[in-house]
Amino acid sequence: MIGNNHIRLNRVNSTNKYAADMIAKSKPIEGTVISASFQYEGRGQIGRFWESEAEKNITCSTILRPEFLEASDQFELNVAISLAVHDFISHFLGDKEVKIKWPNDIYVGDKKIAGILIQNSLMGKKVSSTIVGTGININQTIFSADVPNPTSIAIEKNESQDLDVMFAWLFRFLAKRYLQLKSRKNGIMSEYLENLYRRDVWSVFINEVGESWEGKIVGVDKSGRLNIENKEGVLKVFNFREVRYVI
Repeated sequence: MIGNNHIRLNRVNSTNKYAADMIAKSKPIEGTVISASFQYEGRGQIGRFWESEAEKNITCSTILRPEFLEASDQFELNVAISLAVHDFISHFLGDKEVKIKWPNDIYVGDKKIAGILIQNSLMGKKVSSTIVGTGININQTIFSADVPNPTSIAIEKNESQDLDVMFAWLFRFLAKRYLQLKSRKNGIMSEYLENLYRRDVWSVFINEVGESWEGKIVGVDKSGRLNIENKEGVLKVFNFREVRYVI
């Protein structure tokens, strides 16, 4: 289902913007994917720029209609998509440690290989439509100095990959996890937590005012807030952008 309608663009400002325009002007079928060889306004979380060399990587947006999902449960969609991209990376880098860095970056060791940007539209108490923006470093081997800790499948495997093959595998993993979410089976959150970067590991964090402190991640709650226990045994709860890792 995902990827059956695959719109390939050579150049676009943002595949997420293109998908949003499609939804506003028509009713694209669920599972429609828009990919681009090059995005000149690609974005990550909170408006950050997503660097991607032309014709080297996967940059795409997937249109979903998870009307079965309550608005209060929308973080579960983040969980499912994060696991799908984690599955995809793990399939090709099975000998490496692949983890999900809260809320939805994918890391190989301490290096970032993929990012996800999910934009939900709500109608009443339900999620009416979703745009899943996915950026995965596939064949890029040189990054700008502004990107602090990047890696790619080509770097990790020391060989280039066929992008058409990569897309086919990604669609397969996305469909599998989306159907798992749709079936409302238990266990998807526990899988997310099992694969969470630095879970139960004492690490240094920095809060919104620049203070550093030591703690360990002990969980993520239903709304997607990160739970960190400090050295005094006090549990602290953070929304996105309220805390960052020191890597």
